[in-house]
Amino acid sequence: MKRRMLLLLAHPDDETFGPGGTIAKYASEGVDVYLTTATKGQAGMVGDPPVTDREHLGEVRAAELLCAAGVLGIRKVAFLGFEDGQLVHTPLERILEKAVEQIRRIRPHVVIGFGPDGVSRHPDHMVMSRVALEAFEASSDPSRFPHQLENGIAPWAPYKLYQFEIAQEILALWNVPLAGVPGERITTVVDTSAYVDKKVEAFGCHRTQTKDSQRILSREGYREFARRETYVLAKSRLRRAEIPESDLFEGVPREEEV
Repeated sequence: MKRRMLLLLAHPDDETFGPGGTIAKYASEGVDVYLTTATKGQAGMVGDPPVTDREHLGEVRAAELLCAAGVLGIRKVAFLGFEDGQLVHTPLERILEKAVEQIRRIRPHVVIGFGPDGVSRHPDHMVMSRVALEAFEASSDPSRFPHQLENGIAPWAPYKLYQFEIAQEILALWNVPLAGVPGERITTVVDTSAYVDKKVEAFGCHRTQTKDSQRILSREGYREFARRETYVLAKSRLRRAEIPESDLFEGVPREEEV
């Protein structure tokens, strides 16, 4: 039976700059990987030199994301339609409702979001971290957003929710002002060594964000760092597995076993 993974993120490029190697790995192994992004990145950079103008930036960045999705092997991308940079001013329930609908439609076994500080402390990332946490629980509760169930969408309970994180020790070596978590909090280390080139290729799709791409890729030892992607297991409906894990689907039963 197909295994399914859903990423709940904020902007185009989050999928590549963050868990891109993980996406490519699991997609290549036959997992159906889905991505839901809250915005089209309308408040981001237009490129240097400009690739587009501010008016068309959302449209261009959406196309860049679809390009990266093709490189990484994402099965389907959904845009929730919210404004970049405004998630903190958007009623959380509105975002949560759409995220829950995505979970109920896709029925993922594993959900990936941001950690509480969103790695970069971007307010949109932090909002989506909270959305993922609440949607993980709400999607299985028929009393939450019951109108969705009237349209033939059944409640769904994912097995695990992971938060993409980077160890503070690595960030200290790079001297970059990101949040990160203490290394001992990392619960899951995914071997992405065979997919570093694929991840770097996906960076090239985000042409408007080339300045950020170049800064990231130029960090000392970045390619070695990209050989492993790290997570915190935030929620699980399974009996606690041995930590650290090396597989996001560790302990997840095949559907025919349920």
